[in-house]
Amino acid sequence: MTTERHVLVTVEGPKGTAEIVEVFVDGSNSPEYEVHFEDQVHVHKAEGAASIQATELVGN
Repeated sequence: MTTERHVLVTVEGPKGTAEIVEVFVDGSNSPEYEVHFEDQVHVHKAEGAASIQATELVGN
């Protein structure tokens, strides 16, 4: 299986920086979205949910 990851946006705030990453797994038609913050990775089915969490994690 091949997995493609693309950083969509980097969110900065007073608590740090988070990246929202679009993830396509080979054979899947719809992506998942990961929020990378510090040593944590949070997985979401929707880009909007990932954006909300990234904004909250960085303190905005």
